[in-house]
Amino acid sequence: MKRNDHGWKLVSDSGCSLLVPDGPDGLAGIDYAEVPFVISVDNTDYIDEPGIDIEKMLEHIANCRSGGRTSCPSPHAWLEAWGDAENVIAFTLSAALSGSYNSAIAARHMALEKYPDRNIAVINTCGAGGLPEQLTNIIYEGIHEGDSFDAIVSAADKAVRETQVMFALGSLDNLIKAGRLNKLVGYAAHRFNISAIGVASPGGRIELRHKFRGMKKTYDKLIDTLRETGFAGGELVISHCMNEEGAEKLGHLIKAEWLDTDVSVVPASGLCSYYMGKDGLIITYHE
Repeated sequence: MKRNDHGWKLVSDSGCSLLVPDGPDGLAGIDYAEVPFVISVDNTDYIDEPGIDIEKMLEHIANCRSGGRTSCPSPHAWLEAWGDAENVIAFTLSAALSGSYNSAIAARHMALEKYPDRNIAVINTCGAGGLPEQLTNIIYEGIHEGDSFDAIVSAADKAVRETQVMFALGSLDNLIKAGRLNKLVGYAAHRFNISAIGVASPGGRIELRHKFRGMKKTYDKLIDTLRETGFAGGELVISHCMNEEGAEKLGHLIKAEWLDTDVSVVPASGLCSYYMGKDGLIITYHE
């Protein structure tokens, strides 16, 4: 296959999707692709790609004692997604939560052994959910201004580090079963109907910021957490698990509080839905 000597490819795993500009031009010549996680429940594999039946998956998980398990994209999957593009930037779910980053790094070594002149960067987002469109715009502008590959990667990495992530968890069950949260916390949450607001730590782990009874206080607690983390308006993305109405409501509350806010509401991926549970929300924004 003929190599693309000047092509650019942006690739993320399905745990940290990039928002790309709307319209017929999209990224205007810059390809974007996602590599899927796989959620396995009993003997059924749910491929985390467009068309995944999240409602069926969550119902299956609820009736399965083990709660299912997840598999990150293989190095081969990353290589396939990169194709023959000369310049590749890959984004992965937090390395503290998944092996996707290590898998992409392995793929990078394999690709550079074959074609050492390629430019391939792998960025650990230390988060999850939908990454703001601002990130893709930064990359797009750098490319079309003729910036070097290293400069564009540095700008993208800086934008990722300046992205805050918080979670309104519909259920803690799968996080507990996967070893992402303390079992004692999980038992108390299940026993006393405790809901939780979490934020991504600088290292990409989930830190529970607020715990409270029931989901009715979720919106007030999310607004409080946005204040605590220094939100001052700008672009904000709400990813939801089967909770578009709740996400839209939250978006209206945020825009009423911070007038200079552009809110995007998108369905969460299968992987994010698996971890945060039905009605869960992930909020990401650029500082």
